[in-house]
Amino acid sequence: MQTTMAQPRRTTHALRTLAIATLTGLLGACAQPAKPMYSWDAYQPTVYAYLKEDGADYTVQAQALEKNVEKARATNATLPPGFRAHLGMLYLKMGDEGKGIEQFEGEKTAFPEATPFMDFLLRNAKKPVDAAQANKSAASDGADTVEPIAPKTRKSGG
Repeated sequence: MQTTMAQPRRTTHALRTLAIATLTGLLGACAQPAKPMYSWDAYQPTVYAYLKEDGADYTVQAQALEKNVEKARATNATLPPGFRAHLGMLYLKMGDEGKGIEQFEGEKTAFPEATPFMDFLLRNAKKPVDAAQANKSAASDGADTVEPIAPKTRKSGG
């Protein structure tokens, strides 16, 4: 008699465990996947192309990042750290100083911990332009003509 009563109890326990496991699995499958913290879309391939310097056009890279910005705005996603700074560097390479500075300022606002580096980039953003203008004015004055220095000859000691 004891064996007949114990068997239904084991079956009921096994069915309950199976039902709970199945229900847990179904509820887990319905859960939404975690939303990524940042919108990385074009950022990493663009940085790779920039660093690789394989002749890729800066304009094409900037356009890819601008599309990423629009997509992030449309989906209310956040741009990753360094994104605006990289876009600013591309703008400077293309000669658009205003947009470059705007992106550096945006990086400072989004990531205050980047302020020292962004300030460094902002200080240096105007230097290449100023240096190029100084070279042009020096060339027009004739100040850049330098006499070549003859190599020193060594006297042989006897």
